[in-house]
Amino acid sequence: MDPSHFFYWLVLAVAGLACGFLNTLASSGSAVSLPLLIAVLGIGEGVANATNRLPVLVGAVMATFSFAQRGQLDWSAAIRLVPPAALGSILGVHAAEALTDHQLSTIIDGAVLIALILVMTKLKDILVKNHNKIPEIHWRGMLLIFAVGFWLGFIVLDGATYLMMILMLFFYYDLPQANALKSLLIAVTSLLPVLIFAHHGKILWMEGGVLALGSVLGGYLGVILSNVPQARQIAFRTLVVVISIELVQLVWHATASLRA
Repeated sequence: MDPSHFFYWLVLAVAGLACGFLNTLASSGSAVSLPLLIAVLGIGEGVANATNRLPVLVGAVMATFSFAQRGQLDWSAAIRLVPPAALGSILGVHAAEALTDHQLSTIIDGAVLIALILVMTKLKDILVKNHNKIPEIHWRGMLLIFAVGFWLGFIVLDGATYLMMILMLFFYYDLPQANALKSLLIAVTSLLPVLIFAHHGKILWMEGGVLALGSVLGGYLGVILSNVPQARQIAFRTLVVVISIELVQLVWHATASLRA
């Protein structure tokens, strides 16, 4: 799509809004923004993967600040979880840069399918259930945080979903506290890739700036909704709609050769 068209920038703003909102409220914001950059705007997979880090970063920083102001961020846990997540993200960036656009495209398509499976199975139970257990940080969960950090550095898409599952299923955090820690970890694991990708000239700064502005508003709305009584139901229903849309996009993309 031609960047001179107004619709090009409108799509970017909407993608950023959705990315910030979903990443803050639950997860999978990049399941909207990343495919939009590739399938609708025609941006190459490698550049789209790098540029998409900006709205994720800005939205996560804004959400982290908001959660911290509300006293919902467990700083003692954050100190222990940030290092493995950061190390994993650095390794993930280097892995992403070693792949071609075609290889990245295949992985992105697979990640969308995995997200749909998670949303319709385990994630639903996590988002709607209170564990009534005291949160506890342990080494097994920290290994999983490292693995998710690698994925976040590698491609971001659905990394927030995996973080939510670990924080709520393995560490027993309730939704607001899990969202607070998730936002901080997303911020850290987005900042490092942004610095690396920027150094290698892979980020479209104008497009990324519009995405980031949209993510600020989306992140703010997500923080508000995260603290309402119906937050879990809202999160689950939102994810079902989003991932279903992406599944349609995936099928359309996969069958493009048959329609030619």
